[in-house]
Amino acid sequence: MTTTPTAEAQFSPGVASEFIASLIPAPKAQRVSRIAFVSVAIEIHFNWDLARETTTKVAQIVEDALPSEEYQLVVAPEPFQDHLQLKAFLDDAAHGGLDGIVLCHSAYTTGEVGSQLGSWLAKHQTPIFSLAMPEPMGNGVNLQANRLCSQNFVLGILNSLDVKYQWLFCNEDQPRVAEEVQRFARVSRALGNIRGRKALIAGASRVPGFYDCEINEIAIMKKLELGFDRVNLVDITSRMADFSEHDVAEVAGLVLNDPDCKFNNVPDKQVHDTIRLSLALMTVAREGEYIGVSFKNWPELFDHFNVAGDGAMALMNDQGIVVSDEADTGAMITMMLFNELSSGAAIPMLSDISYLSDDGERLGVWHNGSAATRLRKQGSGFESRKHGILENYDSDTAWGMLFEFLVEPGPVTIAKYQAPSIDHVLAFEGDIVESDMKFRGTYGEVVTREHTAAQLVGTILDQGLDHHWIVGRGHFLSDLKVLNYWLGVEELPVCNAGQHAGFGRL
Repeated sequence: MTTTPTAEAQFSPGVASEFIASLIPAPKAQRVSRIAFVSVAIEIHFNWDLARETTTKVAQIVEDALPSEEYQLVVAPEPFQDHLQLKAFLDDAAHGGLDGIVLCHSAYTTGEVGSQLGSWLAKHQTPIFSLAMPEPMGNGVNLQANRLCSQNFVLGILNSLDVKYQWLFCNEDQPRVAEEVQRFARVSRALGNIRGRKALIAGASRVPGFYDCEINEIAIMKKLELGFDRVNLVDITSRMADFSEHDVAEVAGLVLNDPDCKFNNVPDKQVHDTIRLSLALMTVAREGEYIGVSFKNWPELFDHFNVAGDGAMALMNDQGIVVSDEADTGAMITMMLFNELSSGAAIPMLSDISYLSDDGERLGVWHNGSAATRLRKQGSGFESRKHGILENYDSDTAWGMLFEFLVEPGPVTIAKYQAPSIDHVLAFEGDIVESDMKFRGTYGEVVTREHTAAQLVGTILDQGLDHHWIVGRGHFLSDLKVLNYWLGVEELPVCNAGQHAGFGRL
């Protein structure tokens, strides 16, 4: 996430977020990810002192690259040349939970060490990063470690045992070593944070007719080890009465009296109901330690509770509780992956792609107002509105409240892991640029990188892809590529010429 500053540094605070945080359960403390560092060599053939020095030096480089508040590096101080000792070390490290392994080829090794490592990885399904370095030669200096051949030998064994791996052959003093180790660690940490967790489908099902919002729960369990709870809306709305009128009125006052609030047409009762709904859903999410929420925010909320859920979701996303509209669980999974990969810095926003400029250079990302309010463009403010689509139909009977604003310009990554099994993804980078508000709701215009907006939209239409897209702050496509590799997700290529015409894939 090299281009992504912290949310606090770039964006305005979420509306009333500090007071809201005091009304809901605190988030569970983030776990510290554990990464093992092991080195392999063999003493009888190559320079053992050099192998030990290499192990110590590279272990320190890896440790320096990983922030101690997020990672614990479990280091084997000596190179392994005995396969049973390697197994014992890995078994012991795994008892405390292990998210990834960095393997240093400090010298040539044996087939027994390679096969033991491969067998252990096949059983424990732990991501591994193989690192080997050139060694000094010439001017009378002979080969002292044979590191490249060691890497070739071991990775050949892993491949034969159907074990996935990443590799890098690079001088340990190059910045790329730390960068790639950090990328591997971020992905390993994200996957470790998800395993064994649950997400919440609030409302128990999807909204009518949104077929691309369904997911195959078994397929998701296989890929992510993520489970789901389906909870009826009444179990959420029954918690709305738990909050005092004084606290709800305080939140309403902080929202509507915020200097950035430029307009409000929502009746007081709907404002208060929206706040109560948000607090109730946030409380359920925090109590259940759900890693994400997909929310069936219509039609029942409209028909039976006379409230729109979008403003409630915006306040949730401000708290870092990932929530997607319209019970799009695939969108929630994409948001969750963005969130975990970036340690919250991506501030993921669910959007439709609703605009393509005539010249094919810009696309517009829009939705009804569930994005975190901290994403609002600084200096332009926000509006508290009734639901825009309902209001276009009949302003007198439209329900609120939701937040409308232009999105802060800056770098973004956009993707959607495709329903129902997240086997495929289309992902690309761009920059949100200065624009007018072309649609009511939350809106931003993107100039894309590498491919034109027309080529990307053409590919989406050619391939018949899902209609929701997740916008994350920062350029982190390289991280996503590593994540996709470890998840076994196929990246869809851009295949349209961008001429505003094409054919479907069938």
